[in-house]
Amino acid sequence: MSQPMPAREETDREYQEGYERVMWFARRAKKQGWHLSDRQLVHEIYQRERAARIREQSSLPIFGPGVRSASWNRGQAAALRALLKEQQERR
Repeated sequence: MSQPMPAREETDREYQEGYERVMWFARRAKKQGWHLSDRQLVHEIYQRERAARIREQSSLPIFGPGVRSASWNRGQAAALRALLKEQQERR
């Protein structure tokens, strides 16, 4: 048994918010001269995808200030993939 699916617009909005959040952090990190290694980025992608799967498969409602939707986590994973691709192309 899984969670009821939210409306398509809400899912798209949450995906975009997750994506933009990672990109915002990436811009700030770049200004500070920080970067993640490819290995760290892959690890973070895996963690975001795992969080999305757990959220989708859970039959229990999960609430709280730090809890995000599967779409939000998938948006973050997509942004991290874009950063990884960009980082590999610069080499």
